[in-house]
Amino acid sequence: MFSNSCEYIIKQKTEGKTLANKIGFIVGYVIIFSFLCMVTFLYLPSELYIIIYPLIFALTAFLVFITWRFTCVEYEISISGGDMIITLIYGKGFSKKLLNVPVNTFSEIGEYDDAAYEEISKLSLQKNHVCISSLSAPNIYYAIYEEEGERCIVYFDVTEEAVALLNKQNPSAFRASKKRMNHN
Repeated sequence: MFSNSCEYIIKQKTEGKTLANKIGFIVGYVIIFSFLCMVTFLYLPSELYIIIYPLIFALTAFLVFITWRFTCVEYEISISGGDMIITLIYGKGFSKKLLNVPVNTFSEIGEYDDAAYEEISKLSLQKNHVCISSLSAPNIYYAIYEEEGERCIVYFDVTEEAVALLNKQNPSAFRASKKRMNHN
């Protein structure tokens, strides 16, 4: 039985820019903690250390608690009611809707491979949404659409159910490789 909707979550792998961000955050935490300890050691009397150092630990822990979520990124993709909705989720707590586009407005939907890269690189696109787990993910698709007069593209990981649903809802824009079409 075919479903008219699907929903799945893509967890961004810790590599590339995500890994660099995590390393940068850790280095930043160490620098801030060290700076606060150094200032305390240099400018405050030793009698206050017992009060100030726990405050520095608490402040650093609070900073980590508030900011670390931005290094843990997930994308929730929902294809339902003819719309594709992509929500960015930081640390399972903070979410932001990135995209809400009717599937029938996509001018092109296809598997992202070397041939697609060549074609896409020739296009003039104003907005670029990358919602993938990794550059080496095996099932990356793209969709081209217009939003407020601007030509946009979104890259996203797919499931077999999502491919079938996209193909059903907008077959005229669907461009899948022969191996993908034979697989379904």
